[in-house]
Amino acid sequence: MPVVPTGSPAWTRTVDFTHYGGHADKANYLSRGSIDALTDIDAEEYSRLASDQAAAVRSAPMAAMRLTFNDTSPAAPTIQSVLMMTGVRLTSYAGGSPPSGFPSAARNGGADATITFAASYLDEYGVTGAFVPRSAVATSETSGTPVQALVSGSTVRVVSVDDNGDPVDDDTISLVVW
Repeated sequence: MPVVPTGSPAWTRTVDFTHYGGHADKANYLSRGSIDALTDIDAEEYSRLASDQAAAVRSAPMAAMRLTFNDTSPAAPTIQSVLMMTGVRLTSYAGGSPPSGFPSAARNGGADATITFAASYLDEYGVTGAFVPRSAVATSETSGTPVQALVSGSTVRVVSVDDNGDPVDDDTISLVVW
């Protein structure tokens, strides 16, 4: 029988090991380990596993995405792919018209865009959790220059400039958001 996590989804960053079936008082029956140590885990090992799972989801990014600025013919950036805790999109879409459950993107100017996330998302168990980006890291795949990623409310603004401070037109960047 699988353990169904309870409480808030991982991206709310409030989960602990009890959400994954762990319990501080969980112990092996009569102080005996598992029946078969080669194939089974005992109660203490299960609680440790639940604790490790909670730690992993607290530090996992909410979204990893790849986007291309559309500066030659000005338009919203093209989102090449998105891997989120709530779903995966491997086919590209125009940032101005995102599929349901995925972030949108708007062009602010040359190599400058704002990615907007929903205020909340639904997990695979049907539980809704609020999401507010806390930090973001962006990297240019085209120019190799640093990309600014500024978090504000439910948005992440990315700006790609070269060493002279000029926009890197039509740059493709990778963005990771926590």
